[in-house]
Amino acid sequence: MPELPEVEMARRYLQATSLHQTILSARVLDERILSGVTAARMDRALTGRQFDCAMRHGKRLFLKLQDDLWLTLHLGLTGMLIHLESGQDEPNHTRLLVIYESGSRLAFDDLRIFGEAGITKSPQLFIKERNIGPDALQQDLNGFLESMIGRKGLIKPALLNQRLVAGLGNLYADEALFQAGICPMARSLSVEQLTDLFSSFQEVLKTSIAVHAHLDELPRSYLLPHRHPGGRCPLDGALLSREKIGGRTSYYCPMHQKMKKS
Repeated sequence: MPELPEVEMARRYLQATSLHQTILSARVLDERILSGVTAARMDRALTGRQFDCAMRHGKRLFLKLQDDLWLTLHLGLTGMLIHLESGQDEPNHTRLLVIYESGSRLAFDDLRIFGEAGITKSPQLFIKERNIGPDALQQDLNGFLESMIGRKGLIKPALLNQRLVAGLGNLYADEALFQAGICPMARSLSVEQLTDLFSSFQEVLKTSIAVHAHLDELPRSYLLPHRHPGGRCPLDGALLSREKIGGRTSYYCPMHQKMKKS
């Protein structure tokens, strides 16, 4: 599933390809992609308008239209946004197609249809209505500590809880825990451990964005290039452990991510 760095790359892509063009129509090719809006409403909201800017909050994208409306997008598991020049074929699994007067198009391609497209009056309203937490790169340390101190559950599911931290997913949560030396099954972390974890996920996300979310270009000292069955810890060579935690497959080093008492 695309996580914050991948969604940030999508935002930059939209910013570079899809702004300031008058929209001729919005064709909904599969209504299962829609959330809280009809196909007719989607077309009315977009037709004749332009996208003025693209913003991101966690894993959500927002494209600003005139008249204080925003197109909301969530890429789900397999969603991709593809700018098409006139004459280019549409992707096989296009669910929403924005057609510009210039003849170019923006396709929302989604094989498994876990993505979403909708309309909102503002990103702030949408975030409040969906009870989405602070963006992982905008949250401050005090806010993170306040949301985490006193929690009794495992730390890995807490990091994946979008109501607490918006943008982290399975891969980058594993990486942040690895960099902080914290076991994903740890509970009741100390303030020092939580502070280290906050710094780790901020650094991990920024590093991934710097390499355009290409996992094979991350530093070799990172977990993700080695995160596969049979993979070994890049720090101590230990065979990585693989466990189901909160329903998600987690990888960690059993040597330097040992359980610690808070």
